[in-house]
Amino acid sequence: MRLPITWLFSLLAFAGCNPPNPFSEADWAYPGGTAGQTKYSSLDQINTSNVADLEVAWVFNSGVKSGNVQMNPLIVDGTVYITTPLQEVIALDGVTGAKIWRFNPAREGEQFGGINRGISFWRKKGEQDRIFFTSGGFLNAIYAANGLPVPEFGSQGRISLNENLVKPADMMGISSPGAPVIYGDLVIVGAMTWSSPANVSAFNVLTGDREWIFHTIPQPGEHGYETWGSQDFWKTGGGVNVWGGLSVDIENGMVYFSTGQPKDDFYRPDNEGEQLFGNSIVALHAETGKRAWHYQAIHHDLWDLDMPCAPILTTLRQDGKRVPGVVQLTKTGNVLLFNRLTGQLLSEVEERPVPASTLAGQYAFPTQPFVKWPEPFSKQVVTADDLTNISAEAHAYARERFNSVDAGWYIPPSTKGILYYGIHGGAEWGGGSYDPVDQVIYVNSNELAWRITMQDVNNEQPTVDKNEHGGRRLFLASGCASCHGADRQGLNGTPVLKNLAEKYTQKDVVDIIKKGKGAMPPFAHLPEDDVQLIAAYLLDMEVAGKEKEAVAAKPYYRSMGYNKFLDEQGYPATKPPWGTLNAIDLESGKIKWKVPLGEYPELTAKGIPLTGTENFGGSIATAGGLVFVGATRDERFRAFDKNTGEILWETKLPFGGFAVPSTYSAGGKQYVIIPATGGGKLGTMTGDAYVAFALPDRMLQK
Repeated sequence: MRLPITWLFSLLAFAGCNPPNPFSEADWAYPGGTAGQTKYSSLDQINTSNVADLEVAWVFNSGVKSGNVQMNPLIVDGTVYITTPLQEVIALDGVTGAKIWRFNPAREGEQFGGINRGISFWRKKGEQDRIFFTSGGFLNAIYAANGLPVPEFGSQGRISLNENLVKPADMMGISSPGAPVIYGDLVIVGAMTWSSPANVSAFNVLTGDREWIFHTIPQPGEHGYETWGSQDFWKTGGGVNVWGGLSVDIENGMVYFSTGQPKDDFYRPDNEGEQLFGNSIVALHAETGKRAWHYQAIHHDLWDLDMPCAPILTTLRQDGKRVPGVVQLTKTGNVLLFNRLTGQLLSEVEERPVPASTLAGQYAFPTQPFVKWPEPFSKQVVTADDLTNISAEAHAYARERFNSVDAGWYIPPSTKGILYYGIHGGAEWGGGSYDPVDQVIYVNSNELAWRITMQDVNNEQPTVDKNEHGGRRLFLASGCASCHGADRQGLNGTPVLKNLAEKYTQKDVVDIIKKGKGAMPPFAHLPEDDVQLIAAYLLDMEVAGKEKEAVAAKPYYRSMGYNKFLDEQGYPATKPPWGTLNAIDLESGKIKWKVPLGEYPELTAKGIPLTGTENFGGSIATAGGLVFVGATRDERFRAFDKNTGEILWETKLPFGGFAVPSTYSAGGKQYVIIPATGGGKLGTMTGDAYVAFALPDRMLQK
């Protein structure tokens, strides 16, 4: 009889030992450093006394400057594994940075792009080491020694994440930017899609066969199905994505993840209910995929406040005793604490009433959870006292805009407009790092407000002709304006969609809409006629007949774009700091320290105290007393004293480091590495560098 692997782990735990770890403390062998996503290393060669002497050890340039790299490098046995914007995997010598091998997953006629946030390493005695990673809608398996595909895994080394689901594979639109995770002989993968319901699936590491699936939009008979007003959303809806990563409790046989909201982001008419498992942290039994427990942080999210990052496995205190814990950080700046085995909520939370929606057909859940303890690490409600003070002119401009909208706690989107924090965090996909010795979480945070204004795309377009291009109506109704702007001028670093006919044919544009490109996901669910009409609009092609006729319909609302609340100079219109690094004491629930993260040099030169900047990436903590983080608009990489928040070292990267760094030891020397490729949501220059730092040899010889 074959006993489940959880039985073996339970026996080992009872005996007072953990399952054997095939990796050493010199490695960074998991996404997030450990299976529990702690982003912590016990290495201490680099420490508070010598970090100021760090210097560049080596730089590797991939030659691919087509996108933003957000992956957390993996290091096993002195070999560094990285990815490129083309979803290639490259193995490098950890001491010299020299290339060992390079694998491109694209097959004939394919080209991959978009965000990849990590890869996973599988090691088992008697088997060849393997690497698992995603590219587009595929999960790939390659040998770690040479980068060659594992022929027995699926179809010559890859499987489709879109097969055997609720729609034909070419209409699912699933990709998986978060890193896969390993549990025994299973590789577990989340899903992101704008076209269809998402899921978490486990596949056999040897064959690629799907072993189990958890539907994040429950199907009939599954827990949570009754929380949806539309009983068909499980097959017609989309989202509840798992894009921030997963964590694994190997000893107890559990896997944890957090989810986003259903699609569309701000308006889902005639669909009442809590909408599980949207905006939730979910715990599954890793062997079977069966739900152990869940907690929903936002009911029926109408604000795009999806849970942004993988849960962090910790030790917490409950009734004076230490218990196995899990921490979930949120875009709203909250810290949610749980007993990770039972799901008991350890944070203090109360349900509070919230306003109803004013949009026709829209339902807003009547209450939302309010976290009373631990204290939040970012602002949560925009008030008049929050308006910028960097100049009298900026303050006056901000006040005028503030007075034109509604601001408050969970006010639903409206045609007047709402103002609130959190679309880019609070916490973001980089999450936090956890020091198990001091019981402290370190998390970089954004504190920018956003203005969301809704408009009826069918009957309330006063600025355009009712006989406008039919493709424009579809462009707005399909949510394209949320990223690219209603005027196609781009928002927050997204591409401008003007003069496309100089570069693309109609077929090119249709292919991009259907398949996605770069950070843009595929919109495979759109009907062919609609895609053709949107492409014609984007190419400024004339249309006639029924394609140009305005169609009267019931109100249907779309956001007219993700608009940051900025002053007339383009700086955030709230008081600094706009980006921070925070140390959160998990014992007291208090902020131990908070410091600005990032700098606008031109404001500093005017005598304005450090403001911090919007930031994307994450931190790592080390036994050397340090917290390393890049992430900032100013393209710098910094080391902070973990006890005080003092900057002990900083350097200018060749391009922005919008990724979680890693640390490892090779050849007797500790290194810290960060992808420095710029680009992304902050719109800085795009590059192709991966930079490793170490202490000079002279210091190691003392």
